[in-house]
Amino acid sequence: MLNSLHPATRLVGWIALIVFVQLARGPLLWGFGLVVVTLGLSFARQRSLRLVRRARFLLIVLVVLFAFFTPGEALVSALGQAGPTREGLMLAASHGVRLLSVLILVALLLETTDERTLVSGLMTLASPLGKFGFPVERLALRVLLVMAYVERPPEGGWRALLDGRADTPSGPGLRVRRQALAVPDRFLIGALLVLIVWGAFR
Repeated sequence: MLNSLHPATRLVGWIALIVFVQLARGPLLWGFGLVVVTLGLSFARQRSLRLVRRARFLLIVLVVLFAFFTPGEALVSALGQAGPTREGLMLAASHGVRLLSVLILVALLLETTDERTLVSGLMTLASPLGKFGFPVERLALRVLLVMAYVERPPEGGWRALLDGRADTPSGPGLRVRRQALAVPDRFLIGALLVLIVWGAFR
């Protein structure tokens, strides 16, 4: 079913899920996080674990900052204000679930949609900007290059990119075919955009 959706529709749906996880609170957040983690481990296990591993220091810093620097009731009375607080741990857990959910949603998107299809969807969404002179094709090319380097980093890693020793992908492999939006996709994108705006400003 997912493959039948236009790439632009998939991107807008992904954005809607990101907005939802930022707005969710309490049991809704925990339940959504559990579902996302389960899906990630079931359908994109390797990619999910790789993204979480890369963001592990960010997760650790997030937990420490919220747990130890949020005013509230001390969790360990012997440590007093130097220790973590109950309120801080709750905030750390909530924000940790949000970050973890976003990482796994990224992994699921990349697992189910290849980079050329994603860039095709991005070009469709950005096409109205082309009427104002915005270089949509150039943006698509740069995004595709970044994704190619992220998925298949050159030998030597980021240092090779800075030194100019990495080969730049070129040729027919960088061509992206723009797909026309079908009527159902237009309605679905419109409905998702309304939900995103409503959720962001309610």
